[in-house]
Amino acid sequence: MNEIINLSKKRFTKYCEDNTTFEESINRMINHYFLQLGNRTNILQEREFNNEVEEQKFKNNVKRFETLFPAAAKNAFLKGYQLCLEFIHHPETQIPDTLYTDPNFIKDIPFALANASEFELYEIIRTDETQEFCVFAVRTYEGVHPLLEQVFCEIAFAGAECAFEHERLEKGFELEKGEITSLTKASVDRLFAITPSINGVVVHAEEHCEIWNLNWNSKVTIDDPFIEVAEVTFIHQTKDMIQKNIEDGVLYYSILYLDTPLHEIQDRLEIRVKLNSDFGAPRPMEQVEIEYILNEMIGKVHLQAQIPIENMILIQR
Repeated sequence: MNEIINLSKKRFTKYCEDNTTFEESINRMINHYFLQLGNRTNILQEREFNNEVEEQKFKNNVKRFETLFPAAAKNAFLKGYQLCLEFIHHPETQIPDTLYTDPNFIKDIPFALANASEFELYEIIRTDETQEFCVFAVRTYEGVHPLLEQVFCEIAFAGAECAFEHERLEKGFELEKGEITSLTKASVDRLFAITPSINGVVVHAEEHCEIWNLNWNSKVTIDDPFIEVAEVTFIHQTKDMIQKNIEDGVLYYSILYLDTPLHEIQDRLEIRVKLNSDFGAPRPMEQVEIEYILNEMIGKVHLQAQIPIENMILIQR
């Protein structure tokens, strides 16, 4: 195990030190899970207190939560990273070179690790830092323990995926290049991350229309990577198309732009989101997570396709 620890330190120095992209991804992941736990423990909502002592106790607990969780999350990530390295370099592990170039194989890593271990992942990834945070959180906030276990396992699997990516780089392999859609510039041959817990996949693509499925990712639902969260339809209309629809008397656009002069109409990307039930989901989808997913999705499309956010219209069903 010391060899694995030393190797992980070497890899972190090589690929993560002074790497702003890596730091941003780690911070994004921590913020994502902080939001989930913060919502479950009700520390994000405004509240009234009976007295100053109660208020100060609450603030002290929140401060400790904010201090302990990032350290615990980083330790869980590192344990997952080391676990993957141990798995990859085990004499009995045989990974064909072709899988290092397959963009979708990395999503199978959590499944492989879970099957390779005789112990529950949560027991393997426990450290002093994760234990300190968990003991504090369980004693302070009622009903948080199941989500805690899930969150730290997801973070550990993220670390494992990172380790596999670094192994690919060490071996000098490049991921296969795939096609992207013309509208949102999303990959059609692979899953893509929306949040650390949610993946997207393109199921239909035309020049002005796309349909995505949003699924819980394999770090969350190891045995089934296609438990659907939502179906998203993108409908793009240029200002010329909208103006023509209005001139042709198309009712939807005539009503939509009833009080808008034709020359003020801009291109429009309509994003229609149909949320599914929580049946089969690893956890109930809280409103705070739904809003986070939608914001991340809009931001992704904005960056990839260079579509102004002010031209996007979100319709949630």
